[in-house]
Amino acid sequence: MTIIQRFIKSLYSPKDIAKYRFLGIGRTILYVFLLMLLSTIPSLYHLSKMSIQALNEGKQIFMDELPPFIIENGELTSNESKPIIIKKDGFDIIFDSTGQTTENDVRNHGNAIALLKDEFFVVNNQTGQNFSYSTFQDNKMENKDIDKFLTSIHGVLWIVLPIIFVFLYLFTAALGFIKVSIFAGIGVLIAQALNRKLQYRQSWRLAAHSITLPTVFFFLMDAIKTVVPGGLFINWIVCFIMLYLSIREIPQPKIKA
Repeated sequence: MTIIQRFIKSLYSPKDIAKYRFLGIGRTILYVFLLMLLSTIPSLYHLSKMSIQALNEGKQIFMDELPPFIIENGELTSNESKPIIIKKDGFDIIFDSTGQTTENDVRNHGNAIALLKDEFFVVNNQTGQNFSYSTFQDNKMENKDIDKFLTSIHGVLWIVLPIIFVFLYLFTAALGFIKVSIFAGIGVLIAQALNRKLQYRQSWRLAAHSITLPTVFFFLMDAIKTVVPGGLFINWIVCFIMLYLSIREIPQPKIKA
């Protein structure tokens, strides 16, 4: 049976999953690696799309929407006499070279990016992180300098993104193997309760295929950027149910007369 056939049957057939307990361990490990690769694809897509969009919007904002400014000697200066607020989808951009806007004012916007008098301040759900201009006190920065910086980042983006993806995939794969190993132990306990003969290594193979359905479901939810309330709980419950049903399909040992 090909890996694609196993993948399809693992979505709906506990009876077929039960047969996979005799599968070679190498083929099972490869299956888990491919499942984790599938689950990582939406994150890579959204990260790539968000990074490109952020860079393009950043270039447009700094060159076209913000007034000319200079960051020198740890301070932001411009000819503006009052703060400027630019509203974008999901966040605000605040520009204030007058010193009137405080960090607390920025936090009240929920999600915001602020160029203040003496610092760059980022807020996400009212959690803020500041970056002092004094870090660049030996350099003079203007709109065009930031535009060049963003352009240089765009040039290396296709080198950075694959590196991020590799680390993200390895992290996801590690979590996947830990999850399968935990469910393999649970499977042994279920087998004992149901009076089924099942060794840990066989239970590991069943667990590896039992995670298919929730993995595909959350792959689709991530692909369309839909948050599932209680997602972790639902994920593990579905894994447990598929594992339980597949162990039930294992024949009970014959009682010797």
